[in-house]
Amino acid sequence: MRGVISSYLLIASISASACFAEFQINTRTSSNQANPAIAMDPVGNFVIVWSSYNQDGNSNGIFGQRFDPNCTPIGDEFQINTTTSGNQTEPSVAMNAVGNFVVAWHGPPSEFEKDEDIFSQRFDPNGQPLGDETLVNTFTQGKQRFPTVAMNTDGAFAVVWESEKPEVETTVVSCQLFDANGLAVGEEFDVNAPADCRYPDVAMDPNGNFAIVWMQDNSSNSIIGRLYDANGTAKTESTEPFEVSTTNFSSLTRPAIAMDANGYFVVTWDGDPDRASQDDIHARLFDPNGTPLGDQFIVNTTLTDAQQYPQVAMNNKGEFVIVWETEIEAHTTERDIFGQRFDSLGQPVSDEFLINTYVEGDQKSPDVALSDNGVFITVWQSNGQDDSDWDIFGEINSIADSIEVPSYNVVEAQEHNQ
Repeated sequence: MRGVISSYLLIASISASACFAEFQINTRTSSNQANPAIAMDPVGNFVIVWSSYNQDGNSNGIFGQRFDPNCTPIGDEFQINTTTSGNQTEPSVAMNAVGNFVVAWHGPPSEFEKDEDIFSQRFDPNGQPLGDETLVNTFTQGKQRFPTVAMNTDGAFAVVWESEKPEVETTVVSCQLFDANGLAVGEEFDVNAPADCRYPDVAMDPNGNFAIVWMQDNSSNSIIGRLYDANGTAKTESTEPFEVSTTNFSSLTRPAIAMDANGYFVVTWDGDPDRASQDDIHARLFDPNGTPLGDQFIVNTTLTDAQQYPQVAMNNKGEFVIVWETEIEAHTTERDIFGQRFDSLGQPVSDEFLINTYVEGDQKSPDVALSDNGVFITVWQSNGQDDSDWDIFGEINSIADSIEVPSYNVVEAQEHNQ
């Protein structure tokens, strides 16, 4: 048992009104289900995707499950990737206002290829595929990895990823735009000049304007961003990349970004100037022109041990929530999922709170989606919770304690997962 479970239970009881019901996402439970990602429409319909080991008979495949606003599963879990040879993993998903969604992931060109490419698949609001699985990248030398995707109201979308450039011996951030029919708009382009750049993320407003952030290492790590209009042209207010973080840090991090309907956005990342074992969760708000709305700030209240892997969601009111994984004790592999809620002014709503209710073993790799009514869903992977390996679980919460969360039907969900 963990030495600090009692203190976590105290936090959970204090924040009980912010928490509701933890539930399992995946139906197939053998082997590992990992790397969950979630997207939600404004009224609360959502889809969760993940990688599942050996479910299609060939290493990892990408699978998904749709839910209505009451968190009732819609249909069965389904496979997203068509090409099943090799290892398909690191999925990302985006959904527009009417429920169309697109999933991106990376995988090998064939079973025997060592390099990796970026693939995508579109779906209609009923979860039916729109067209075929698509190869996103046109530059195919080296490894193309860690894609993220964002979608506008009409269904046009942007995919960004890190691209290994063997000719310059570095990794850059690349982007490809697609229209609402899934056709490439223009050519793939590199977001930054040649530099060692990793782990990009992208957010888009309803009109298709978008922002990209990434981690850049020029002797010391930093978080960098760049703004684009719907045509993929760098915005005139900030044609050059701009610095998001003002304090350098010593470890790798995956920054995350979310944007509201007016183009305001928030960026979050983890880091510590000296040691990764003391990482905190940082964030910073920006207006639609990329002008900072204040300094970067620390999100987490607990400052001991490592707080890492933050994800963020923002609704069209400008409210947002940040979730992350917390190391329970130094030098252990046990983690829990914590969150902090913010109003439209960027002010914290109450205290940070423990999200997972199952606190044995290891919980990691969270993602989060937020509806316009303030209800949000956090998903993560949990080890051993259903007496198997890694599986995907979720929790329903709300921005404000006064918001009523959906009546999650536990019995119906259990029957669905049998």
